[in-house]
Formats: sequence, structure tokens, C-alpha cells
Amino acid sequence: EKTKWWKTLLSSGWVTMDLITKLASGCRVATAHDVVINSECVFTFHTPYTTERGIVVNLSSFVGSTDELAFTCCEDVATDPKLFVRIVKKRVEKDASAMDTEKQGPETEPSKIGVGVEGGFQAEQDKYETSSSYSIVAIDKDGAVVADLPYSDTTKNEFPMNVAQSADSIIHHAGLSVKQDLTAWELDDEPKPVSNYAESLPFEDNGIKVSPNPSDWKCEKSGATDNLWLNL
Repeated sequence: EKTKWWKTLLSSGWVTMDLITKLASGCRVATAHDVVINSECVFTFHTPYTTERGIVVNLSSFVGSTDELAFTCCEDVATDPKLFVRIVKKRVEKDASAMDTEKQGPETEPSKIGVGVEGGFQAEQDKYETSSSYSIVAIDKDGAVVADLPYSDTTKNEFPMNVAQSADSIIHHAGLSVKQDLTAWELDDEPKPVSNYAESLPFEDNGIKVSPNPSDWKCEKSGATDNLWLNL
């Protein structure tokens, strides 16, 4: 079989940055309208936290995967390596002294029912710090990494401009994460209004008793045991 051009470059002493530069033309910059999967592998659901290799996101298709499955999501049949940004994240538990300095007020015990609010319980994410690391990698069709260079604010200027712009657009993209603030919750102590009909609402005994065991539930007409609806 004829030796691939990129294997010839590597065997002749070219550094991995030269290979990345050769492949840079295929990079795209993700916009807010693009679907970017930067939080998990679309095949195995590995996340950047799962292993020390995290996940890799294609700099052209913006699809996240593991190294071995990186070429599975490539639409073309080309055998040249593809460029990816590797995303690795770790949760590091904060030490007790650091958490003590963040607490507000003299009391340390919760004084109200709430999470992530003053006087309430500590939110789970407040117990940890997240460290993130990135690198630009070239992966061939067999899932082998042929280039892997650290990527950060310090090193980004060493990469071709379109590679750096593509990587940044993926790293900072909202992705498919739910845009919902669930970090704080507090029990609403305001009095609930009482319906005008609540006290005089009649209850009819129709003789039907619903079993407390869900495995006993079934449709009275067909006997089906799934997708059941209960008429109140």
C-alpha cells in the first residue's frame, strides 16, 4: 500500500505542528446556530470527566466522541487524519478551610429549607472546583492519535489562526447543555390560596381501588400494562 503523505512527513522528522498546519484548512468556526456536542461522546456518552483522555470534538463537524470512534462521525470517506480539540475536566474537592471562608454569616448549620442560598444547605457544585485542560489532536481513521499538542491561552498563538478560532468556538459554545439555573432553590413560605370549592368538594366512592403496587396496574379494557392513564 502506498504510504500516506502525513506518515511520510512524520517519518521524515516533521514535527506535529507541521501536520496540524497541513490539516488546518478543514477547520470551521462554530456559531450560535450550530449544533456543538462538547459535553459527551455521541456514541458512548462518555463525558470530559469520564477518563483522563476526556472526549475529542471534531473541528469541522463539531461532534464529540472518544478517540476510537472519532472517525465514525466523519461524513466523507477520506483517510487523512482529522483535527479535534480534546476536552478533559476534573472535579477537585475544595479543602475545608476554603469552604469555610466562602460561608456567609456566623452560622454554619442550615437555618432554612433551601439549597445554594444564605442560611440553606450547600449546593453540590459548591463543594468542588473544576479544572479543565485542552489539546489539539490529529487522529487517523484507525483511531490512533498521530499528533497531540497542549492548547491554552499561552500556546494558542502557536497554532494556525483558523485552528485556534475553531477550538475556541467549540470550547466556549453552550453546546446542548440545558440553559436553566438550578444552582439555588428555596422553599416558598408564602401562604397558598385556598380554592373556594376545596372545603365542599364531594368525593364519590365508585368502588374502584388502585393498587399501591405499580406492577398490578393495567388497562381495564385491553389489559395493557404500559402508557396507562388514570381518569380522576
